[in-house]
Amino acid sequence: MSSLNTWSDTEIVQKSWKRCQKYGLRPTDAVYDSVMTGRRLNEIIKENETFIQHTVRILEKLAPYIRQSGHIATLVSKDGTIVHTAGDPSFEEQARTVHLQVGTNWQERRKGTNAMGVALVEQKPVRVHGAQHFYVKNRFLTCAASPVFTPRGELAGVINMSGRKERFNPLTLSLVSMVAETLQSRLLLEEAQHEHVLTVRELERTVDFTPFPLVSLDHERRIIRANQAARRLLGQDCIGKEFKEKKGFVVETISDKTRKTWRSVAVYKRERQKKERLYTFQDIAGACPRIQHVKRLAAKAAMTDYPILLLGESGTGKELLAQSIHTASPRADRPFIAVNCGALPDSLLESEWFGYERGAFTGARREGGIGKFEAAHLGTIFLDEVGDLSPRAQVALLRVLQEKVITRVGGVKSRQVDVRVVAATNKDLLREVKKGTFRTDLYYRLKGIQLSLPPLRERSDIIQLAETFLEEMDYPSARLSKEAQEKLVSHSWPGNVRELKSALVQAAFLAEGGDIRPEHLQFEWDHGDDDRTDSVPTLREVEIAAIQRSLKATGWNVSRAAELLQIGRNTLYRKMKGYQIEKL
Repeated sequence: MSSLNTWSDTEIVQKSWKRCQKYGLRPTDAVYDSVMTGRRLNEIIKENETFIQHTVRILEKLAPYIRQSGHIATLVSKDGTIVHTAGDPSFEEQARTVHLQVGTNWQERRKGTNAMGVALVEQKPVRVHGAQHFYVKNRFLTCAASPVFTPRGELAGVINMSGRKERFNPLTLSLVSMVAETLQSRLLLEEAQHEHVLTVRELERTVDFTPFPLVSLDHERRIIRANQAARRLLGQDCIGKEFKEKKGFVVETISDKTRKTWRSVAVYKRERQKKERLYTFQDIAGACPRIQHVKRLAAKAAMTDYPILLLGESGTGKELLAQSIHTASPRADRPFIAVNCGALPDSLLESEWFGYERGAFTGARREGGIGKFEAAHLGTIFLDEVGDLSPRAQVALLRVLQEKVITRVGGVKSRQVDVRVVAATNKDLLREVKKGTFRTDLYYRLKGIQLSLPPLRERSDIIQLAETFLEEMDYPSARLSKEAQEKLVSHSWPGNVRELKSALVQAAFLAEGGDIRPEHLQFEWDHGDDDRTDSVPTLREVEIAAIQRSLKATGWNVSRAAELLQIGRNTLYRKMKGYQIEKL
């Protein structure tokens, strides 16, 4: 071994020779000289594009020294392929005799002991001089290489300098180590810049969903960023304009550690008026997969500003869901205004929806009145029973949804309104459209995102729901007997959740704190038309319905369903097979 190398270089080279012998290589063998070209080489160069660009800039500054020293600098990818070269033209011709060129792979198992291949394996700077090269053909070279790592500590590749062994310079290894460190710094800086851009974009996306108006100002107090809530308050064209002090805004100056001011942030912190608590998604009880699915979709839809149409029978909880959507939305600190469209006479339509000016009609208040849409400005308007709107009301609603402008009765001044619309109905609106009783254009204005609430009879959590409601009542000791559970499951629940709550209040009262028995559960629909012979189901239909309801109520737990039906587990399995009852 050459005396020009340190003990550590010698040790590393010795280890490399041992590996080469294990690979089955022999010093006098022909060297692997395949040169990659074409599509695969282009792919590798593309993968290392950023790496190469930074290397080119650094080597351009070192070009005079590299040429004068008679060396060639090579950049090697992490798989050992040379992807860039620069250096002394007079040495390039001799370098090609050993394929020291772009497209050649210099992994240790291919090219034997060489600085590039050893640096890739050992992942530390190394010098391989003259006879230290494993292959005899490469021993006219002196090489120094240093690994380059990504900001995450992963191997990116190797920077190498090679020349004729007569041109050996002990400082070459220090030089490639410095180039490697410079490359790592550049990669780190570029990633930090990308991370900064991503962070700013992430913050911009995040603050758009913040219900509080938030504004960023430059050193001249001009608005450079504003979230959606702020743009509603300051105007959609506020970016670039001077920020003038507004009531409710608190301005905070942000500076770096040098105390040089960079910018300011203005946050709107108006005092909230005390108001009735609205429902949230946590208030929607139930473990039924269908209701859980609706909650997930509703929570996702809440973060958008699209109109939402809620479908479901009366008593399924449409207003509860509408309030939950509002409280989870960016408009949560703004008004939630509910309008019962079914109870709105045409004669009061305009004044109720759009308000009226002083003296607009007989009986009008002196100061005039604000309408529902104006009251809901920047918040949410909930149009309940929208399927019951008269033709005239449908025209008025369509106009305000299209124009986003209202005019008070008796007034001439138009007012811009920004409201999020959530509509609900127990009717099949598409069928009403086909019948001609509901406007097609209004239907598609309201339909944006459509959510359907399942009726109680189709839910699998009736018992769990009932137990939850009982816990919320003033009868904490009330418990449902097994017979009462069977009665709950077998009932058709035309009044849905509203009927269930009413029935449980009556039952808990009658049970006087004890177990709720079947006789305590009184349903308005238990009597009436039930004695008509044409409505009496067959025994087979009754049995199938009972099995299906018990399975739904227990989440398809066959053992629990068998207990509710008071039959054996095997008997229930047999009946399910006979009636071909399967979980969908």
